Amino acid sequence: MQGNLQIPYGIFDFKRIRTEGYYYIDKTGYIPALEQSGSFLFFVRPRRFGKSLFINMLRCYYDLAEKDNFEKLFGGLAIAEKPTRNVNRYQVLSMDFSEVNRGVGATLPERFESYVGDCLKVFLSKYGPLYGDALKDISAASSPASQFTRIAKFAKEKDFHLYLMLDEYDNFTNAMLRAEESADYRSITHGQGFYREWFKVFKSSFDRIFMTGVSPVTMDDLTSGFNIALNISQDPDFNAMLGFSEEDVLKLYTDFKGTGRYQAGDPAEWVKSIKPWYDGYCFSKPMVGKESVFNSDMALYHLSALVKTGQAPENMVDVNIKTDYDKLQAVADIQRRLTGGGEGVLPVTEEIASTGQIAFDLVESFPADKISDVANFRSLFHYYGILSMAGRERGQTVFKVPNLCVQHQLFGYLRTAYLRERKPDWDGLSKLAARFAYDGEWDPFLRRLAEDYAGTTPVRGGIQGEIRIQGYMQCEFGHLNFYLARPEMELSRGFCDFALFPERCHYGDVQHSYLIELKFSAKDASEAELAGKYDEALRQLAAYRADPSVPSLARGTTLHQIVYQFKGTELLRAEQIAEEAI
Repeated sequence: MQGNLQIPYGIFDFKRIRTEGYYYIDKTGYIPALEQSGSFLFFVRPRRFGKSLFINMLRCYYDLAEKDNFEKLFGGLAIAEKPTRNVNRYQVLSMDFSEVNRGVGATLPERFESYVGDCLKVFLSKYGPLYGDALKDISAASSPASQFTRIAKFAKEKDFHLYLMLDEYDNFTNAMLRAEESADYRSITHGQGFYREWFKVFKSSFDRIFMTGVSPVTMDDLTSGFNIALNISQDPDFNAMLGFSEEDVLKLYTDFKGTGRYQAGDPAEWVKSIKPWYDGYCFSKPMVGKESVFNSDMALYHLSALVKTGQAPENMVDVNIKTDYDKLQAVADIQRRLTGGGEGVLPVTEEIASTGQIAFDLVESFPADKISDVANFRSLFHYYGILSMAGRERGQTVFKVPNLCVQHQLFGYLRTAYLRERKPDWDGLSKLAARFAYDGEWDPFLRRLAEDYAGTTPVRGGIQGEIRIQGYMQCEFGHLNFYLARPEMELSRGFCDFALFPERCHYGDVQHSYLIELKFSAKDASEAELAGKYDEALRQLAAYRADPSVPSLARGTTLHQIVYQFKGTELLRAEQIAEEAI
C-alpha cells in the first residue's frame, strides 16, 4: 500500500475520505447506470452497508458547487475516465431524515418543518448568489414550505436544475410506529398529511431524486395515488452497488498488509476467515449463486482491529451492528402489538433458526399498518439484512441467514424470547460448554440443554413441536463461540441438524467436533415410530461422516457422532454412535 492511507471505518463523508488520505473502494462506476435507470430512484439496503457514503459521493459528483473540485475528488476513479453529461450540473438539496427529530418543536410536524428549514438555509448559503435579487424575497418567506415554493418557482424560471438526495427517508416514521403512535403516523402519510404533501411538492420541483432507506414500509403510504420513484432495490445491475465484493475485500486486505501490526498472514487467508462472518448477502433474484456481497462496515471493523493489534477482534460481531439488529426486537414488538398476540412472531424466527431457510414471495412495498401481515413481516427480515436471497423453491424465493454475524443476532433474540420467564444458570452452562468443546464431555451439556428446553417451552399440542425444539437447540448451539454452528449444514446431499466444527480464528485449540442428529416425535408417538426415527438417524450420521469435507473441517479434533432424540419435551436418548480422532 502506498502512502499513509487510513481505514474509513464509520466515515461517510466522501470529500473527507478523498482529501484526507482514507481508503476508498470505488463505487462511481454505477453512476451511468443510475442515470439510465430514471430520474426518480428509490433504493433500500440494511444498515451498515454504506448508503450514507454512497449518497454523499453522488452529491459531490452532481453538485455544481463542487465543479472546481472534480479532479481532486474523482481523479483516478472509474467515473473520471468518462463523466456523464450531468456531472456538476445540479443545485443539490441534501436531507437526512434520521436528523428530523433534532428539529425545534413540540410536535413532529413542527420538528419536520424546522428541519426542512435548516436544510434550506444550507442550500441558500451555497447557491444564494445564483438567485440574485430573488434571494431576499425567498428569505422573507414565512415558513419553510413557502420558502421552498419560491425557490422552486425561481429555479424553473431560470432553468436551474435541482436534485434532491434524501437519506434515511423511513427513519422517523418507523420510530413513530415503535412508539405506538400509529394514529399520528397515518395522519402524516395519508390524505393531506404534511409528510405526504411534501413528497408531492418534491416530485414536481426536482429534476432528479435519489432516496435511500432500510425498508420500503413508508414508501407504500407515500406513493399511493401518485408515482414518486422507481424502486431499483432488487435490480441485478445494482445488487453489489453497496457493500463489498470478495475481490474488493481481498484488495483491501492486500493493500493494508504491512501497516500497523498487520504484518503476518496471507491476505487471502484472512478474507477466507471473515467470509463466513460477513459475506453472503444477495438482494436480486437473478444474482443468486452468481454474486454475493460483504457487509462493508463489518469488514472494515475487522481490518481496523487487525491493523491495530495484529489479530482478529476478540468479538467478531461489532457492538454497533448489535445495536442495529436490536431492530428485530422492535419489529417483533410492533407485530405483537398490532396482532394483539404474545408470541405471534416466534414461528417465523423459529422456522429460520431450525431449518436455516424460509421460502416466501418478497413484498416490495407495503403500508406501515400492514406490517403484521405474515408476508410483509417476513419481507422485513430481508430488508433488515437478517435474511438473504438464496434460491428458488416451488415458485417462491428461498431466503437464508447470510452469515454467522447475523446468525448470532438472530439466535440471541430467540434465546431471549424463549427464556424471558426464567433466569437460567448461565455460568454453569458456560462451564459445561467448555468441557463439551475441550474435554469431549458431551453428555452433561446435552442433558442440560434438554432440561432447559423442557422447562422453558410452552406446550402447544405438538403443532410447533419439532420447529420449536430445533430452533431452541440451534440458538443454544449457535451461542457456542467455540464452533462455526451452521443450521442444517449440507453434507453428502443431506442436511445435518448440528454440525459443530471449530471456529479456528479464535478457538484453534478446541479438541472436539460433533455431528449431532436431532429426532423429535410427539408425546403420543408409538414405539415403532421412535425406533424408525432412531434407525434413520444412524443412517444419516453415517452419510454425513462420509462427506469428503468433514476431515478438513474436523482436522486435529476428535469427532463425535451423536443421536439426540426427544419424545415431546422428554429426552429419550443422547447416544454417541462413534468417536474418532481426525
